[in-house]
Amino acid sequence: MLGTTFYICSILGFLYELVLSYAYNGKFFSHAFLYGPYLPIYGLGAILISLFSKYKKYPLVIFALSFFTSAFFEDLSGLLLLKIFKIRLWDYTNHFLNIGGFVCFLSAFTFGLMGLILTYIILPLIKKLVKKYRENLKIILRVLSSIFITDLIATLTK
Repeated sequence: MLGTTFYICSILGFLYELVLSYAYNGKFFSHAFLYGPYLPIYGLGAILISLFSKYKKYPLVIFALSFFTSAFFEDLSGLLLLKIFKIRLWDYTNHFLNIGGFVCFLSAFTFGLMGLILTYIILPLIKKLVKKYRENLKIILRVLSSIFITDLIATLTK
């Protein structure tokens, strides 16, 4: 289920960013590091947040854990991209309560809400999908993984 969660949420994250860029700038713009239509930070974040499902009875706990985990992960990712690749894919410098421009209150709050959506809507749907299409998903995940690894290599060697 982790692979399915990773790819679905990476693609959903890409689509979310496209819609957000259109809402803010009136045009579609991709903040993607890779070539494909996915943002692995969302997939990895979703996997991290899925670890909190044992607290499913407590939405406020899910929100708080998603808020802080996502803020930490976004900050770490931004720092690593800047230090290793010398690129800055997002900048919250002018936003309320920002930390180094990599994370701000609004982004953390939004990811807290997304943690709730993930926990109560998306993960249960993924679980049903995996249960119903387990064999087909194995093949799809192999293909997606091959594409993703090729994309990663192409990006890192450009």
